[in-house]
Amino acid sequence: MKILSVIFTFIFILPEAYSYSELSRHGYVNCTTCHLSPSGGSLLTPYGRELSKAALSTWGGKTEQYFAYNAIPSISKSERILVGAYIRGLQAFKTDNTANEARAILMQADLDTAYNSQYWAIAGSLGRQELRKGLESDSRLFSRRHYALYRITPNNQIRAGKFLKFYGLNDPNHQMYVRRFLNFGFDSESYNFEYSYQGETISTFATAFFGNFKDPFSLAKEEGVSFSASYFFYDKQKLGISLLRASDDNSKRNVSGIWGVFSYHPQFFSMHEFDLQYKSIKTNNQKQSGFVTSNKFNYEPIKGLISFLSYDLANLNPTIISSKKSAYGAGLQFFPRPHFEILTAWQKEEIVKLKAKSDLYSLMFHFYL
Repeated sequence: MKILSVIFTFIFILPEAYSYSELSRHGYVNCTTCHLSPSGGSLLTPYGRELSKAALSTWGGKTEQYFAYNAIPSISKSERILVGAYIRGLQAFKTDNTANEARAILMQADLDTAYNSQYWAIAGSLGRQELRKGLESDSRLFSRRHYALYRITPNNQIRAGKFLKFYGLNDPNHQMYVRRFLNFGFDSESYNFEYSYQGETISTFATAFFGNFKDPFSLAKEEGVSFSASYFFYDKQKLGISLLRASDDNSKRNVSGIWGVFSYHPQFFSMHEFDLQYKSIKTNNQKQSGFVTSNKFNYEPIKGLISFLSYDLANLNPTIISSKKSAYGAGLQFFPRPHFEILTAWQKEEIVKLKAKSDLYSLMFHFYL
């Protein structure tokens, strides 16, 4: 049962308020259209709040999308003072041949704020971090992200501080193998120095990352460099590559991948990522090499209601019999009104050679101000 608890924690917790990379199908090539952060997530600009009603939500009132429902008009439409609050909760259930377990988790409770001028910005968050060890749970007050941003030109910016480094699809769903098995998920914010270019068709991110300064509760132990570039074409298609070279006290690795978001119809789009990883264990010089891929096919019958099918496959260390895993699933993502997101999903996972199967069910509720 304790093993199942650990699995729950790392599969289902979604701590970061991400941007939605699939918005490229609406013609939005860069995250800075809606977010302060060049890589997306967290604080929304006034335009981003407008878009949350216009493109994402099924229904919405005239000023409903603004911070605190426009209770503070001086902040609601301000370009300089940005404020946001985020609460995420999850009900999860896992079943296999040996055990069943249900778990209710408060994943995120953060307050974010920033001062944003024409050339520079400074942002920070303060919130609750859940600390789990087996069946036991505790929490602490901490800052999930804080950084300073300088805009060299409208398209070029540098950023330094604590935040998630950009790699691949940057999708918020941490059930995706490309996030779970490549360590881009739970508590992976690190201290970084980032340069990014945001053009009309091409975007690039170059990042040096320095771990999390011996924070015992962080999974961001690695130091290294990463690079990502994407190309936006035919108005609604996005194709990218990502590279990463990193090491920690136990291992070093090289990761490279290709990813894309493709819109085939106003209501039908898909998201794909394929990565290769070459890893070396420092203690015994053991070499590991393999791949991981995630694929998601989405259909939006009405605005704000997205159904999806997913397929994932991983085999990052073929020398281990349990390394090859596959999963397929389905779910619904619903944005009924601005400030609300509901996501329900099912995933059937199998350790291929052992024929060991499990079912994962989740219901996530996200509210932001």
